[in-house]
Amino acid sequence: MPTCTFLRLFADDGGVTRVDSGFSRQLATVDFAPPASPMFAARLSDASALAVVELPVGWQGGWHPGPKEQWVICLECEMGHEAGDGTMFTLRPGTCILTTDTRGRGHNSWNAGAVPVRLALVQIT
Repeated sequence: MPTCTFLRLFADDGGVTRVDSGFSRQLATVDFAPPASPMFAARLSDASALAVVELPVGWQGGWHPGPKEQWVICLECEMGHEAGDGTMFTLRPGTCILTTDTRGRGHNSWNAGAVPVRLALVQIT
């Protein structure tokens, strides 16, 4: 079966945010949208909220934990991130990351481009 691999931010036992670059979901063949042909899909997860946000040029989030466990999907521009362990990475359009670092110091994030960042945030339960 195919898999999709994503980044995942998580807090370790000491509350330090770290990056798991090998976080993956296995896909299975399902009749997701009949009468369309079967497709590969990951196991469904419950979502509690969806927000589309825009971060202006120069936006700085500072160090903060995630408000809830959520998928962050970059729609436009580039967003810089730094985990508590010093790992740095950039979200670009089409990049998805699961953020579960809801305790401890969290992560630092900022608009890393010359235009506003647009994100879709899917909070999970």
